[in-house]
Amino acid sequence: MATKKTYTAEITCDVCKKKETIHEGDPQSFDSVSCAVREIGYRDEYGNFHEENKQTLLVKDLDLCPECREKAYAKIIAGTSQMFSLDYYYSFLSNEKQEESD
Repeated sequence: MATKKTYTAEITCDVCKKKETIHEGDPQSFDSVSCAVREIGYRDEYGNFHEENKQTLLVKDLDLCPECREKAYAKIIAGTSQMFSLDYYYSFLSNEKQEESD
């Protein structure tokens, strides 16, 4: 008797951390999208936040759920790194912070 293998993958939204499990052959609602990301600062080894003096604006490819993908067309995403780690955290900039940085 032949057995059929199926593959599943779990995708997490980079901004809101929603998860989606995808089975082989099924359509997926999460997409990789090129977004405007402003690097606003980093967290040190104790978890304290340090704001960057020079906040660069980059274009990064992020995995986004449908809700965050719609917001990303109108809002800038803030990026925060973790010291001594490759972890990166994303959130949407508030309107006040977005206007200050422009």
